[in-house]
Formats: sequence, C-alpha cells, structure tokens
Amino acid sequence: MLYEIISGLSKIHGEELIHCDFHDGNILKHNDENKDKIYISDLGLCQPAKSFLKKYDIYGVIPFMAPEVLRGKSYTPASDIYSFSMIMWEFTSGIPPFNNRAHDLQLSLSICKGERPGIIENTPQCYVNLMKKCWNKNPLKRPSTSEVKGVFENWIIRPYKNEVSKELKSNIMEFINAPIGHNNLTTKSHPKACFTSRLLDFTSKKLNEILESENLQAYHKSHSDLNDCVIKDLRSLGIYYNI
Repeated sequence: MLYEIISGLSKIHGEELIHCDFHDGNILKHNDENKDKIYISDLGLCQPAKSFLKKYDIYGVIPFMAPEVLRGKSYTPASDIYSFSMIMWEFTSGIPPFNNRAHDLQLSLSICKGERPGIIENTPQCYVNLMKKCWNKNPLKRPSTSEVKGVFENWIIRPYKNEVSKELKSNIMEFINAPIGHNNLTTKSHPKACFTSRLLDFTSKKLNEILESENLQAYHKSHSDLNDCVIKDLRSLGIYYNI
C-alpha cells in the first residue's frame, strides 16, 4: 500500500504539481474488481484555501505539516515527502502521529525544534532509515518521490533478482519478517487533536517570533557561560579584573 501511495505522489510531482495538504485523510482505498486500489484525493486543496488566507495564516493538519511550512515557507515536493514520512510512521504504529498531544502552538514549536514521533519497537532498521530521511528538518536533505519509490521497489520487486546484494536481501527479509508487536502508545486521541485540515489559531509570524526569541536567549546564555568559564580560569591563575 505504501508503494502505491508513493507511486501516486510521484506521478503528482512528475506533473510538476505539489499536493500541499498530504495526510492520511486524503488517501482513499477502493475495491475495484476484487483488487484494492489507492487514490490520493484533494489534490491542491490548499490552493483555493490560500485565497482566504492572510499573509501569516497556517492551514492544514499539524502533525503532517513540514516544519518549514509551519514557519511560513512555501510548499514544495519536499514538504509532501515530510508528510509521507508521517504516513510511514502511522503504518508502523497503527495510530496517527502525535494523537496524544494537543494540536496547537506548542506542538508546532516542538516539531520545528526537531521533535518527531518515537520509533516503534521492531520496526526494521532499513524502514527507519528511510523514514528519518523523509522527515529530515532540512528539506534539501529529504529524498525525492522517485528516490523513495526506488527504495520500495528494491524491497518489493528486486528480491527475486539475482543482482540484489546480500545486505539488501537481509534488509528486505528483516522488513518482511518483522513481528507486529504491541506498543505502549495511547490509542485514544487527545481532545484537542485534530486530523482534518483547518485554519490554525496562531500565525507563522508568532511561531517564528517565539523560536527566534528562544534562539537569542540560548545564544546569550552560551556566551554568558563561556565568560564565566574564562573568568574562573583567569582567577585560578591569580588574575583578577572587573568587567
């Protein structure tokens, strides 16, 4: 199913389009002639939404939104890939990402600072590695849809070909044979979790102001700590002076 999802997203990007609102609610499964088919819906939903958004407004589902989008940057294929990483995580957990947290300013700040859902026990390492690449904080370091699709093809199609390396075969077998264990995650959603697209009650400007203020405070603290260390070292040498 994940292969079909990334294949669909790859086709969208191949047409030089961006989904802009990619989350689990926009993935539909339809049984056609006794075969399940996957469809990606609401393509470009954010385009008409932007018509009523003000400059710093944010629209979407917070857990599936890339940190740069939360901070007011434009949507890119890389932001869709970030959303796909959250879908990958949901496949390992059986629940949506951050379902036990309020979907608010605080969660958005945490995501921008690098917080991601915890890795589920028994998730194959090759899967974890790909997922982490897709949710990298730096959008330039995320793989493209064609690259991700290629990895899935290695897992699904190429195991039956002789040219596959022993290491790759080991990773594939790890993926196939990984036990589906019980996890300790909360299945009941937080009352303030929201998995439908909406206009958020805070702006990217507010988010950036808080992050920049925290960075400035951390900068001053690090320099203050450095000065304290220098003064302590000088005093240990018998050198005293007034600042």
